[in-house]
Amino acid sequence: MSYKCCVYLAVICLLSVAITSPCWISQAIAAEYLEEFDTNNLDANLWEMKAEGDASYEIVDGQLIMTSPEDPDGILLYWRGSDIVEEDFTVEISATVAPNTENAGVIAFIKEDLPPTLNTTINSAWKLMFWCGANTSGWYINDDTWSRTGAEGPEFEGVWKAEIIGGEISCYYNDEEVVVVDKIQEDRFVCFGPDTYTSHYSGEMTIDWIRLSGPSVPATAVEPSEKLSTMWGAVKHF
Repeated sequence: MSYKCCVYLAVICLLSVAITSPCWISQAIAAEYLEEFDTNNLDANLWEMKAEGDASYEIVDGQLIMTSPEDPDGILLYWRGSDIVEEDFTVEISATVAPNTENAGVIAFIKEDLPPTLNTTINSAWKLMFWCGANTSGWYINDDTWSRTGAEGPEFEGVWKAEIIGGEISCYYNDEEVVVVDKIQEDRFVCFGPDTYTSHYSGEMTIDWIRLSGPSVPATAVEPSEKLSTMWGAVKHF
């Protein structure tokens, strides 16, 4: 068999693998969007801020600062830029939570895009979240007991990541895999914020950047800025 024929057959084999492997295709065509808050306003086509009471936010020097002063307040930032139900999807956030923040949901998946609500127990709409507070932290999973896995003490600063591939969701903190859970095929939204309820909790969260990737994520030129490079200098690469 000639050299050209071998090359031709090799290309055919590679194309056959690609065509019959949806997961490979999904990963290959996934685009990335990096939000570094380099303007004073959020893009309304990509983000929606839901605030109650005196909760507020501002963008200062390339950082998004979300504040919920007291119990009647609450604030959440929702991603609106792509499908995260049918497609593989990765979300990653570099954030700092004020030490006086009580049980902040740094990153969370919820099956309804609710505003902060009056709730005396954990709302059943929440599916998976990283809670960070003065006493406890870790990825919380909505099962019969709302089990917690991961860090046992306060974690106020770092990079949180959730990765949906196929039928699983993998959760990370500072590049360390914390838990892998089965993906439930239902409506799903991703949101960020220091205070998910108006009935209790309060605090402040500062977000340096949010990185999202998936087949329908709007592509941007993901160039590591000085801010991003500094952060990655302290945290291992994924």
